[in-house]
Order: sequence, then C-alpha cells, then structure tokens
Amino acid sequence: MKPAPVPSDEVDRQKSLEAMGLLSTPRDPELDRITRLAERLFGSDIVAISLLDNDRQFFKSRVNLSVSETGRDISFCGHAVMHDAPLVVSNALDDDRFHDNPLVTGGPEIRSYLGVPISNQQGYKLGTLCVIDSKKRDFTKDEIATLQDLAHWVETVIALRYSERSQKQLLEDLNTAQRDVLIDTLTGIWNRRGLEELLGREISSAQIKSAPVGIFMLDIDHFKRVNDTYGHLVGDKVIQSISEIMASSMRDQDIIGRFGGEEFVCILPGLRLERMMYLGYKLCETFREQCKVTNKDGELVSVTVSVGATWLSPHATTKYSSDQVLQTADDALYEAKKGGRDTVRYIPLDEHGSLETLEE
Repeated sequence: MKPAPVPSDEVDRQKSLEAMGLLSTPRDPELDRITRLAERLFGSDIVAISLLDNDRQFFKSRVNLSVSETGRDISFCGHAVMHDAPLVVSNALDDDRFHDNPLVTGGPEIRSYLGVPISNQQGYKLGTLCVIDSKKRDFTKDEIATLQDLAHWVETVIALRYSERSQKQLLEDLNTAQRDVLIDTLTGIWNRRGLEELLGREISSAQIKSAPVGIFMLDIDHFKRVNDTYGHLVGDKVIQSISEIMASSMRDQDIIGRFGGEEFVCILPGLRLERMMYLGYKLCETFREQCKVTNKDGELVSVTVSVGATWLSPHATTKYSSDQVLQTADDALYEAKKGGRDTVRYIPLDEHGSLETLEE
C-alpha cells in the first residue's frame, strides 16, 4: 500500500480548514442533500464528503457509511487532493496504490472509487466528494462530469456557510489564544491574518450573492520620518489614532484592520462603485483634519494617508482570491504614492469596475 501523500502546502491548508469551523459544526442538511442525490444518480454503495484533518479523514456528510472517520494514511481522498482532476479507480485490486489497502482487503471492501477534490475560496483542497462501490466499475465521462458539478455545489454551500459568519460572530467565537492570533495588539483591530480570513469570507459571500465589495489599502505618508523625528512612541500613537479614526468613520458592517507596519485595510461590503472615490477622498480629508497627536514637548504632529482602492463587481465572472484583491489594492496604493500622497488611486479588478464606464 502507498500511504496518502501530504500536500506541499499542508500547514497552510490545515490552518485554512480549521479556521472555517467545518470540523466542529453539526451535519449540514444541504450537504446531506447533495450526497443523497449522488447516491440516487450513481446507485453507489457509499457516497461521502471527506475532509482531510491532520492524521484523519473526517466525513462531513455520508450515505451508507457507519464510521465518521478513518485514518488519513489509508484514505483514497488523500491521493485525490494531490491533483486537480478527479481520481478514478475502476478496480482497486489492480491499482498499486490501493490493492493491499485495509479499506480494500477489509470492510467496506472498496473496489471502485471516483473522487473530485473540493476547495475553499483560498484555493486550498479540503477533501473530496466521492462515490464508492464494492464492485468493479468503469465510470463514464458523463458520470465524471456529473460528480464534478455536484462537487462545485458542495464548494458553493461550504463557501456560503463559511462566509455567513460575520466579524462580530467571529469575534464572539474567539478564545483568548485565537484572539491573540487574529487581533493586532497595538490597536485592537484585526491584524493581517484576521483581515485575510475575513476578506476571503466577504469575497465568497459577495460572489454567491452577486453583491459588490470595496477594498481600501491605506498607508501613512512619510511614517519613517515621524519615527525618526519624534520616536517610536509617537509613531505608535499615530498608528493608534489612525485606527480609532477609521473605526469611528466607517459603517458597522465595514471591516478594518492593520495589515502591517503603517498599512491598513478596509473591507466595505455592498459599497457601490460610484461611492468608491468619494469615500476614499473623504477618508483622506478626515485623517488630514483629525489625525493629530502630541510629542513629548506637547507639539502637535499631523499626518496624512494615501489610499489605494479596488472593487469587486457583483457582475464579476472571475473568482478572485484574497491575494489577487489585496495585490490590486496595493498596486493602486503605489500609484497614490507616486501621485503625490494624501490622495486616492483606483484600479479595477476587471472591466465591470471601470470608472470610465460609470461616467458614461
């Protein structure tokens, strides 16, 4: 037997899976509906939605399977997630990987297996949707395509369940250790990891619901000069002041966080494109007027910010990742700095977000 291999991104994949809460929630009726439908369509002995968790294979939904998990090393699913294409095994006894596998030589005596990898919005393969039989079977192209369609349905359900947890709910769910991981200690707002997790949820939710999302990336202008001139304690005060102004200026549903150093990110669910530039300039004005801290001599230190903006259209056909969205906002921020700072620059993710089209 060849034990199931481990993906090269296993550490990050496992963190992403754990963050979704899929392993600690009850059985999902919508996922059970999919596996029951697959059983009727394929007439298979077993149908399962399998998640790979550390050293086990956990069945999030299952039909005609009495156990809730098996060892990951003996799982067919562990082999399936190593590739983008479905894993097709017509006769496990003739396959070098599985012929002496205990799931083949003993119960449930697997002979044929068809598994399609399922991924989350971040692109990590969580596990598979699979159909299993105790007899040999040659799966047709149509059957493979059908299971791929059902797997896409599974991904959609998981993305929707995952993204429905608001930032307030997520905060309430965090224990002290988790809070230390996701919250910035200096400002008390989300840190980079927390922002990336929440952005993934908002992107998933927006694309499922055909809703827009705006993203701002902010950078404090000439922050190094502030630290060099007034010291890091004043620099920390500036960062704290920025976070406080952001928290008081944004809507309740908006998500703010410190991306790192002097950079911040705002995630704005439901933001209309025609409000994008106005709100960006308004933020610049607000920081210009309100972000004032005192140094050790009682003198006021004022700062400004540059803003890079992008926007996810409700009509977008491309599934954008968090990294793609953040990179676009970062590119726009670079243009704002080149443009003289204390200003806003906008770069659309695709043609649906063109300001020129909006003006026409």
